[in-house]
Amino acid sequence: MKWKKDKNDNTDNIEKIEKKNKKQKNKKKRKKANDQIVRIQELEEMLEKSGEDIDPETIVSMYVPHRKPKRIGAALLRMDKLNLVLMGMLLIVAVLFIIAFSQEKMGNFTINLNRLELYRRGISISETGEFNDATARLTASSVKDATNISIDDIPDNLDGESGSHNGKNYMAYTYYVRNAGKEDLGYIAKITLDSCAKGAEEAVRVAVWRNGKRVVYAEPAKDGSAEKGCVNFKSEDVVCSYHEENFLVGNVDRYTIVIWMEGDDPECVDSIIGGSVQFSMHIDSDIDDNTSLVWKFVKDIKDTLSGDKPINAAGNEAPNDSYYSDRDITWENRRNK
Repeated sequence: MKWKKDKNDNTDNIEKIEKKNKKQKNKKKRKKANDQIVRIQELEEMLEKSGEDIDPETIVSMYVPHRKPKRIGAALLRMDKLNLVLMGMLLIVAVLFIIAFSQEKMGNFTINLNRLELYRRGISISETGEFNDATARLTASSVKDATNISIDDIPDNLDGESGSHNGKNYMAYTYYVRNAGKEDLGYIAKITLDSCAKGAEEAVRVAVWRNGKRVVYAEPAKDGSAEKGCVNFKSEDVVCSYHEENFLVGNVDRYTIVIWMEGDDPECVDSIIGGSVQFSMHIDSDIDDNTSLVWKFVKDIKDTLSGDKPINAAGNEAPNDSYYSDRDITWENRRNK
């Protein structure tokens, strides 16, 4: 009996110790929670002093450990519409910036036709001589991981194809310009150097075939003279320009552009490895038309209402008073053969 009594006493002691430990743990938890509440209250007071109106629930969602993510979502839903609109606009700008940056890095060769002064007057460009896809903007595919190549290794028949026809280590693109409008006019086609890196422009070559005649352009040599077999770039950012003063109705011009890094150029050295160049071609009117946009718009409406055969610049149809009134204007039946 004495042993049993001692056993009960030990059990009572153990229970007392466990209760005491449990109270101490609960006390520590309450103290920790109180410390967190104090810190949040202090933060809220600081924010109130700064003059900002902050929802306490938002503060709790951000600072209390192990808070469920849905609290943050709820806080976002409570934001006023103006803040949400601003956040949306910032996101759109960020996406556009990324897209623009990516496009720049691609190094594509683009051809841009002046829409207002040329496209609306019946001048268009196309990858094909039939002008089934007449437009005001074309983009050539880029060449990836290109290295240098000699001009002697580039095929001689590149002017005989259409659209993009790149080869190993060179870019080649052929397109057509057509006058299917109602009047003879002039244009200026200009190739520009838009960007470059690591001095790659010093060894680049740009060959241009215009209606079958080829000219090769390059940066001047170190002594200022022209590279062998080349014509110097017109300026630091302009490769060349072609002025067609009398682009008659029914005329079609063909351009082939070939770009490569010339391996035989003395400036083609190891330091330009990893470099890049980006070019574009712009086709503009050779006259400055100071007529207001409103008047041009009115004139287009007047032509439509009066039956004066308004220009269908996006397609093949030419007005009846053009050089060809009974068929489409193509490279094969062009006026300037």
